[in-house]
Amino acid sequence: MRTFLLLALTFVAVNGSKLDAKKIILKDIVGHVNHVLHDKSEENLDKFVRDIFQSVRCSDEALCQAAKVLKGVRLNKDPNNLIYRNLFALTRHRNCSITASEERPVKVFLENIKDCCQTLFSKLVSHPKRVK
Repeated sequence: MRTFLLLALTFVAVNGSKLDAKKIILKDIVGHVNHVLHDKSEENLDKFVRDIFQSVRCSDEALCQAAKVLKGVRLNKDPNNLIYRNLFALTRHRNCSITASEERPVKVFLENIKDCCQTLFSKLVSHPKRVK
């Protein structure tokens, strides 16, 4: 009986910490995107990138594709590539490919990432057991 309880508590602790980590990463992404978007000296916001949000709804899949798009984008106000790194950390176990052909400015793309992260965060907060 003790073994079963210990196993059950371990399961709850591990699953709870995954959700907490996901919430923290989503909040970090929103913060980094806001930092880049609100700094008027960022020169690369007018460059164009493939806009995956035209073909994929907000989901872990969309964030996986967004990470792949941002891998080659250098932002002066994100010298450590924290937006990409957090997106990668969130979706590192997914295998995705980019199917989008339309392009949008980096500024619009980052706003879409921010909106998606906020949507996923609110789902985690309101229904933590339903979100994977």
